[in-house]
Amino acid sequence: MSEMFDDTTGASVFFVEDDPFLAKKQKLLLNRAGFSCDIFGSGEECLAAVDSDLVPDVVILDLIMPGIGGLEVLKRLHKYDPNLPVIVVSGQDKVATALETIKEGAYDYLIKPVGEESLISTTRHAVNQRRVSNELSRLRREVRRAYTFDRLIGRSEPMQKVFKLIERTLTNDIAVLILGDSGTGKELVARAIHYNGTRADKPLVVVNCAAIPRELVESELFGHEKGSFTGALDRKIGKFEQADSGTLFLDEIGELELSVQAKLLRALQEREIERVGGSKTIQVDVRLVCATQRDLDMEVQKERFREDLLYRINPYPILIPPLKSRGEDIELLCGHLLDKHRTSLGRKDLRGYSPATLIALTKYEWPGNVRQLENVVTRAMVLAERDVITLNDVPEEIREKAPAGAMEIEIESAQNDNYDVNVLDVAPLTHPATSTPENATKNKESGSWPTFSSPDDVPSMEEMKAWITRQAYEACNYNISLTAKKLGLGRATLYRQLEKFDIHQIKNSSEFEENKE
Repeated sequence: MSEMFDDTTGASVFFVEDDPFLAKKQKLLLNRAGFSCDIFGSGEECLAAVDSDLVPDVVILDLIMPGIGGLEVLKRLHKYDPNLPVIVVSGQDKVATALETIKEGAYDYLIKPVGEESLISTTRHAVNQRRVSNELSRLRREVRRAYTFDRLIGRSEPMQKVFKLIERTLTNDIAVLILGDSGTGKELVARAIHYNGTRADKPLVVVNCAAIPRELVESELFGHEKGSFTGALDRKIGKFEQADSGTLFLDEIGELELSVQAKLLRALQEREIERVGGSKTIQVDVRLVCATQRDLDMEVQKERFREDLLYRINPYPILIPPLKSRGEDIELLCGHLLDKHRTSLGRKDLRGYSPATLIALTKYEWPGNVRQLENVVTRAMVLAERDVITLNDVPEEIREKAPAGAMEIEIESAQNDNYDVNVLDVAPLTHPATSTPENATKNKESGSWPTFSSPDDVPSMEEMKAWITRQAYEACNYNISLTAKKLGLGRATLYRQLEKFDIHQIKNSSEFEENKE
C-alpha cells in the first residue's frame, strides 16, 4: 500500500516555532522538498488555524514555547483529529520527555538542531502514514455503506418492521438474537447492526458454530495454551479475545453442545474467559449477536439448550421473514442481484427480465429464501443467450409458475428479437383508464388519420397509443397474432399494451384453430 503514497508533493505542513529565524529557514527547506509549509509563532496561532478547519497533513511542533506549551498543543490537536501526525522538536535530550510526548500520541521526537535529511525524511514518513490512515478510514466508510441497514433490500411491511427493530439496536449494546430460516439473510442483519452501531470501528468476528468440529469449539471460542491438547503446538487467541471491544456474531448458536453452552454463559455473565489449558482469567468486552434457525424454546424443553443461556442471549429478538412472505420485495431483489453480479459474471449487457420470468420468480415460494434466489439469478445470468433473462434460463419448477402460454410468446419474441423488458428500479406499472379521443374524427370511408380542429382537441400520446391499439385489435377481429403483426409489435408487447390500456382481451376462434394447427 505504501507505494500508493510515495509522492508527498504539495502535502500541507504546519511548522510551530517561536524562533522566527529558525522557522523561516526550516520553511525554505520544506518548500524545496515539495511540501507546502505554513509557519505559526505560537501554539495558540496553530490551534486557531485548526479550529477554523485548516487541517494539515502534518504538524511539526516545538516543545518549549511561551504561552501554551507544546505538550498541551499536542493534546488539543489530537482531540480535534486523533490521526493527525505531530512531530515534536525539542532542545531537551531527555528520554523521559521523549517518552511522555510519544505516550501522548506524537509521531516522532526530534532533537535540535535537526538535520535537514532527518527533518525531510521524518516529515515524508508522517505524510505517508496520514494518507494510509485516511485511505483506511475511507475503506471503513465504504464497508459501512455496504451494510447500512437501510440498504437491506425490502419495501414489504415485514421487512420495514425488521428495519425499525435494527434501528433501535444502534445506540446501545443490547444482545440480539436473530431468528429466521436458512438463507433469509441473518448474517447480513448482524453486519448491519455492527457497522451502524456504537462499535462500528472495532472488530466484527463471525463464528459459524455449525461449521466447527465439536472437539474444537471451545478452542475456537476461548483460545488455548500451548500443549493443552494433542496438536496444540502454539498458544491460540480465541474468538472472544479477537472480538474484544467489538462484536461477536455466533451464527447457528443452537448447534452448541451443553458443555460449551455452560462456558459461554459464564463468559457472558462474568465478562471474562480462560483459554483451554490455561488458568489465567482474561477480561473481555464484546457485544453479542447470535442467530439460529432452530426453535430454541423447543430446544430448552427437550433439554438440548440451557434456559439461562437463552435468557442471556435473547433480550431483543429480531425475526427475519421468509422470502415467500415478502412477495413485493422479489422484484427489487432481482434488480439488486442483477446489478450486484453484472461485472463479476461478465454480463454488463443484461437489460433485465422478461415480464413472464419476473411473474414466475415472484410467484415461486422460495424454500431456500434469498440465498436460493441469488443462486437462481446468477445461474440465469450465465445461461442467458440474449440481453434478457427469460423463462428458458430459470429452473423448470420456477418456469411452471409463469402464465399459461408465456413460454410460446417468449419463443416468438426471441425469433422477432423484440423482448419487452421489465425495468426493476421503478414503481409497478399503473393501468390508466383510457378511451378513444373524444374530439378526434376519422373518415372511415377514406381511411384517413384522425384530425383535430383546435389545440384543445389534441390528445396525449398515451391516449393515441391506446386508441390505435384498440382500433387495430377490433379491426383484426381480436386476433393477437394479426394485430401484433399489423402494429409491428411482438405478441408479448401487445399483451402488455392491452393490459396497460385496459383493453378487454377476447379469445378469437380463428386464432385458436390456427395455433392448434
